[in-house]
Amino acid sequence: MSEDSELIFFPVKDVRFQDLSDWGNPDEEHKVTNGLVRKFKRQISQSGSLVEVNEVKVALFRVAEQLYAIKGKCPHLGGPLHLGDIEELPDKSMCVRCPWHGWKFDLTTGRAEHPADRDVYAVVYKTKVDEQGNISVGFTEFSSSYFSGDTDF
Repeated sequence: MSEDSELIFFPVKDVRFQDLSDWGNPDEEHKVTNGLVRKFKRQISQSGSLVEVNEVKVALFRVAEQLYAIKGKCPHLGGPLHLGDIEELPDKSMCVRCPWHGWKFDLTTGRAEHPADRDVYAVVYKTKVDEQGNISVGFTEFSSSYFSGDTDF
């Protein structure tokens, strides 16, 4: 059995792969999405997309043809990771830098790469993209809120 077969994939609503800013393409620094230019008081205006999937806020990042998904809040102090910058690590893997305190998390493993002396991990998720660019994010279980009667399917 593959690791993906043990996951439950939930669809992302209202965001497709081609809608995401491509961090691998410098020409998309000020990408227009849904007719609006994203403007943030940051080094550049590019950012990830914050979506809610399975009752969890997830930050999505596109780098060329690769899609990354990481829990939306930094495990250090809750900073908004979808507003963080994407950087290439020395081993060529990608990380997100939290905009609040500069912590860096590997987008594949979730491991804190900076500061290096911390044993902290962010939650990362497997993703799937179909031919139309529809995105799904994999979880090991349904959110408990689905069984509390508080959530509609």
